[in-house]
Amino acid sequence: MSDPLYTEIIIDEGKNPQNQGTIENPDISHHDSNPMCGDSITLQMSIKDGLIADVKWNGDGCTICKACTSVLTQMIKGKDLDYARNLKKEEILSELGLEYLLKQSPIRIKCALLSLKVLKFGLYSYLAKKLKDLSSFDNLKEEAASLY
Repeated sequence: MSDPLYTEIIIDEGKNPQNQGTIENPDISHHDSNPMCGDSITLQMSIKDGLIADVKWNGDGCTICKACTSVLTQMIKGKDLDYARNLKKEEILSELGLEYLLKQSPIRIKCALLSLKVLKFGLYSYLAKKLKDLSSFDNLKEEAASLY
């Protein structure tokens, strides 16, 4: 019996990940890792007129981490910051047919969602630097606290 984690799309995206590389002078760059399995990624973005003009990632990880990172970058490239800010874990998992991980595999869910975590931390850090007043910062901080 084959492992349901390794669907055709997971294997393809894991072997041929999209948007790998680095961006010279990115507007956003954030790194994180999953010490449970050794996944480690850096996500970089260039922002132009409120849009994610380019997104690249690099790092090492399991096939699920690589596949999810590849798909995430494809989903956000060319989109506005609000789209990326409001992206939900269910949307990423659904793109790869991994919705069941939320209840069945708490360890593998961390692999699948590392790229979303990196995206959100990088994006919220970038937005916090752009704020002009303290009340907006407090609202952003409250929103970020409810991510997980």
